[in-house]
Amino acid sequence: MNLDFFNVRYEYKYDAKSRDRWRVLKPDAKDMFRGDCEDYSLSVLYYVVCRGSWIRFWLSLITFRAQICGCESKSGGHAVLRVGRRYIDNWTKEWVDRDHMKGLGHDFDPLYLTILPTTVAFKLLLAKVNP
Repeated sequence: MNLDFFNVRYEYKYDAKSRDRWRVLKPDAKDMFRGDCEDYSLSVLYYVVCRGSWIRFWLSLITFRAQICGCESKSGGHAVLRVGRRYIDNWTKEWVDRDHMKGLGHDFDPLYLTILPTTVAFKLLLAKVNP
């Protein structure tokens, strides 16, 4: 799946009741992918970067080739996908550099910058057992 195909079918959906469920999105009955910033980042990593391969997905995270980066935005906590020196999130929906993200008001706190692969795995597992 390419990025344009995914973006046309992506629609932001707030996690109700502060559940903060992390998941790789699956298309719904209307062929739409609905989720928040973490879901967008994880889904772009899985579908676009790793071409639908769980092996590539986990290897990318474990080797830090790809990272889910936490930052503060104007609306609170936010997740951004970083692959190499390129960044993407559900605001830009395109690959940009870090300066562009900072220009949007994303503050990359060094202590919160990289969300570890173990945290990603834990969050994905929690979403499975507590839908």
